[in-house]
Amino acid sequence: MRRILFTIAILLFSWNVFSQGIQFETGSWKEVLQKAKQENKLVFVDLYTTWCGPCKKMAAETFPQQTVGDYFNKNFVNYKIDAEKGEGPGLAGKYEVSAYPTLVFVNAEGELVYKFMGVRTADKLIAEGEKAVRLHALAPRIAAMEKEYEQGKRGKVFLGEYYALLKESGAGGGVVLNEYLKCLSDEELLLEENVNNIGNISIFDPVLFDRLVKGIKKVEGENKKLGNRLNASVMKSLSACFATCVKEKDEKALEGILDVKAGLGNLENGMSAMMGGGKSYLPAEQLRLDFYSNNRLDDKFKTLMNKYLVAQQEENSIDSLRKMEEITNRHFKMLIDSAKMKNDSAAIVSIKKTMGMASLFGGVKYKLLSSFVISATRHYWKITDQQNAGEKKQCIDWINYAYQLDRTPATAWGCADFLEGIGEKQEAKRLLNDVLEVVKSNPASDVDPKDIQSVKDRVEKM
Repeated sequence: MRRILFTIAILLFSWNVFSQGIQFETGSWKEVLQKAKQENKLVFVDLYTTWCGPCKKMAAETFPQQTVGDYFNKNFVNYKIDAEKGEGPGLAGKYEVSAYPTLVFVNAEGELVYKFMGVRTADKLIAEGEKAVRLHALAPRIAAMEKEYEQGKRGKVFLGEYYALLKESGAGGGVVLNEYLKCLSDEELLLEENVNNIGNISIFDPVLFDRLVKGIKKVEGENKKLGNRLNASVMKSLSACFATCVKEKDEKALEGILDVKAGLGNLENGMSAMMGGGKSYLPAEQLRLDFYSNNRLDDKFKTLMNKYLVAQQEENSIDSLRKMEEITNRHFKMLIDSAKMKNDSAAIVSIKKTMGMASLFGGVKYKLLSSFVISATRHYWKITDQQNAGEKKQCIDWINYAYQLDRTPATAWGCADFLEGIGEKQEAKRLLNDVLEVVKSNPASDVDPKDIQSVKDRVEKM
């Protein structure tokens, strides 16, 4: 009897644990839409990437909460997908995703109802869900204004109201926003109230952006705080414009975007890119390569890829990186050894946290470059002559460079995947063994033991 009661208790406990948090569907996109239609619900979609820190924060801290699960499981069919794998890139393109995390609400036909970007707490995420439900009810009003617009109705007041409704729906302003902003005088355009509107531009307009760049330079001399906010808003909009130009195969717009980026002095800022600023903060060469790969401009891609990697290996040499790491590791090891001698466990924990933060902020540039090189090399291999020994060696060299930029289990795993995929199993094994030695030789490392064990298990099976 006790055993039966104990079993029931375990089952009830397991059910409670399982029921907490958002329950995400695991089927295909088509199956998710079919379920939404059957249940007469909207679909909530979490578009994330594996390298996005805020995405991981939402997944670990917000989605598992019971209040969030209770609301979302009742009102939506929930779905999460990696924006860089499987059906993810298609959905990211369809809903014009330019930064992560992006959370999307669509109807059962796959039509956008509302979307937003960035981390939300439990209460705020529920508020976003309530907003999506409310906006779904506004669809008839949006349709009415759309009809007036198509019939030729314009004017600053109408465009402002129409854009505000589109903005509230999360559909984006598109051409309507551009038309509205171009109706404004230079003074009106750069008012505080338009900072967010500028950040929502998603279609590149050279005339509009020329006005913005000139205006921002003037404002920066008079009000630095407002100038910085306007600068950040333009950069955010350039990320969205980049996604649009890729989708529309508009190389002229690409070059215009890069000119604006350079004009604002934002050549490269990996931290801003990772913290929601989007791709506009990445180097111009990476944006060009991204454009070329997505639009199958293979010759341009291969030419620039070779040129870019030669430059990077000179500018970011592994020798200089190792020297910098050696100095940093020696410093933290000295601090930890000192704390151990004093039996100060709290200090050790604090030092390791500080080391983790230093690694995060100091290594962002190299981590992003490593991730890009891996992705770009995969594409290069797909479009090159795979029977050419020289091309194969080149790709192997690039992958090893990517690993050396970020010697972590996660990066080693991705590099090993590529190497095994091209038939270089022993090279993959060598690289995995190397990362184990790197971690072992740095006792101050805060690498997750589970990641280390996963690498060990993989090596044993090879």
